[in-house]
Amino acid sequence: MDRDQRSRQQKSRGGSFTRPAQKRSLSSRMGLQKQRPQTTASRRPAPNPNPQPQRRQAPPAQQYRHATQQLNPQKAGYTPGAPRRQRRVTQAELLRRRNRRRALGVLGVLAVLALGAIVSINLLFKVTSFRVETFDRTTPADTGIYTEDEIIAALGIETNTSLFGFSTTEKTAQLQTQFPYLDNVEVNIQLPGTVIIKVTPATERFTCMYSGGWVVLSDSLKILRSDISQPAGLTVLSCSLPADFAPTPGTFVEPVSYNSLLEGETETAETAHQDATEILMELLDELEAEALSDGVTVLNISDLSAISFTYQDRIQVLLGNSNRMDYKVRLAAVAILDPEKGLAASDKGTLDVSYQQTDGEIKGYFAPEEPEPTPTPQPEEGEEGEEGDAESTDTSSDADSQ
Repeated sequence: MDRDQRSRQQKSRGGSFTRPAQKRSLSSRMGLQKQRPQTTASRRPAPNPNPQPQRRQAPPAQQYRHATQQLNPQKAGYTPGAPRRQRRVTQAELLRRRNRRRALGVLGVLAVLALGAIVSINLLFKVTSFRVETFDRTTPADTGIYTEDEIIAALGIETNTSLFGFSTTEKTAQLQTQFPYLDNVEVNIQLPGTVIIKVTPATERFTCMYSGGWVVLSDSLKILRSDISQPAGLTVLSCSLPADFAPTPGTFVEPVSYNSLLEGETETAETAHQDATEILMELLDELEAEALSDGVTVLNISDLSAISFTYQDRIQVLLGNSNRMDYKVRLAAVAILDPEKGLAASDKGTLDVSYQQTDGEIKGYFAPEEPEPTPTPQPEEGEEGEEGDAESTDTSSDADSQ
């Protein structure tokens, strides 16, 4: 059948070019569909008769993705957009975090222990007794003009109070100011509950003149009292005092270091250590070692380049600067105290041991004090008149005899 015949036959049947009806099989009429052969790409696994809930797995690209940090829109610096990826934590940073946690734990334990120790100390250690002693731990202590009860009462510490509730340094300074005739004071504590006060009595040793009068000093240059007139029987200390010096009993005198040879020059490393108090203490030690301290009546350190002292108000010893102080004092002691090679007990003058030769040797020179010339007695006016009358009488008698 050709094409024209088919077209005419279709028009005569339905009037349109409809597709001829396909025959349906029995399985399709009963609602069953024929299984088509599956290709390799469209195969699926057979359903499991006993299905079990399976865990949903994330895609491989998101399996190792960390939770992203969500920024708070209310905080400053927020930028809308995709959240930032959190950086990867390294092994070194994990170790640092672990060490930081350990350190914080150790500090916490130490803080708890310290707090417990402080609380236990304040509750357990109480002041139960007081003891006054000398620095060599001998009792009863020599407290000078004061009594032990006065010293203990001046502390202001009551029994049954905390042994660590006060400062020993402040209490020491308080006693030194309140008791000027204690040359040295030190307050200590001894467990479980004893307060120890070490004292050394002060003796009047020096007297120093200032603009308002005289002050009496101890061996350590502590001000004991002041007086308008010069106290008798004390060594006169001549030194340079500060311009605003005001004597306060219980405080210490600090002489000004003055050197006339260095005046107007820049201080160097050799002269920076020169201190008048240190030089005075060194001189006192040397005089004590050479048995001259008892006879010294005047000490002059007002000029550190012209240090001198006077022995028994009759021999002035010139030491010069503080170089080789021990040798100079030893040389002066031999010249003063040696009865065979030294000076006589009645000699007066100036002993100069400050001159040092080019080879480093120091020699002493003694210049005796020249006695004042004895004035020629002059006759008085009355005596001259009587002598004149006598001469005139004699002359008249001689004339009468002639």
